[in-house]
Amino acid sequence: MFSRVRVSAPSHVHAGNYDIEGSIGRLYGTVGLALGEPRLTLEASPSHSVEVEGGSRRREAEDLARLYLDKVGSRGCRLEGVKIRIYEEIPAHVGLGSTTALALSIGSSIYRICGLEPLDLRELAVTAGRSLVSALGLYSFEQGGLIVDGGFVRGERRPPPLVFRAHVPGSVKVVVALPERPIAKILDIKRREDELLARMPPMDPSMAGWASRVVLLGIMANAAEGRWGEAARWMGEFNRRLGEYWAGEQGGIYCCSEVEEIVRAMVDAGAWSGLQSSWGPTVYGLTPARRAASVLEAARRAVERVGGGKVWVTSVDNVGAVISSF
Repeated sequence: MFSRVRVSAPSHVHAGNYDIEGSIGRLYGTVGLALGEPRLTLEASPSHSVEVEGGSRRREAEDLARLYLDKVGSRGCRLEGVKIRIYEEIPAHVGLGSTTALALSIGSSIYRICGLEPLDLRELAVTAGRSLVSALGLYSFEQGGLIVDGGFVRGERRPPPLVFRAHVPGSVKVVVALPERPIAKILDIKRREDELLARMPPMDPSMAGWASRVVLLGIMANAAEGRWGEAARWMGEFNRRLGEYWAGEQGGIYCCSEVEEIVRAMVDAGAWSGLQSSWGPTVYGLTPARRAASVLEAARRAVERVGGGKVWVTSVDNVGAVISSF
């Protein structure tokens, strides 16, 4: 049993789902990227009770800790409680993958304290009810990079398989913007997400076919050959066209005019593409490193015009979570 475990987990951004038609027998299929910043960083140590210090989601973290304590108890680990200190956190419910990162970080730390190795991240995800539709958060935590999962099978309670993963070099930068004004709208959508998804019509087969072809030939093949400009441009077109499918629920191709303006500003400044992550309002631009400063400045100006928010530049995380035991 270890006395202290530290976990540093990446965030991630979503590019889209390539098959919501389902006639092949699988649904969704997700494309996305793990990000170096922001990160979730926490430390966990054995305790006589469940305690959480730091961060804005203490109740949720406590519930997750109790869930995993029950799980390790069923496997013979007599861990009475755990003290968790959260040093850095990923903004919640804005398209950066905060919830899966929190669950897997807490689960990994408790399992590691108990010496339950090797970690089965799929088991940890399913225990918390995560990664059953999209496994982008699971594979971002496990290994990072550019990720494509294979969608889920109806009625099966297991994460979609990883079908493609690529290391993204440091010559590719990601400029991320989080405008403040649309956050309330997105939080309302997130509260109603299950209802919204249940009433969405199946994707037109021609759209699912186009999206699947773009993922295979436009994104995966170009990434495999290191043609990052082409891969990024196809990711942007993929994201934009999928916005047409979701337009009835989010009010347009993008969630809001703020996101549309930021995407336009990034591309006009030289980014290969600009994308909305999930429901938004997080926006990200994929750009060659030599243009990152100009894209960053254009994004800052656009965010100021639409009411303020946060903007930063980062790289793709190609490692996944770093877990240290002491």
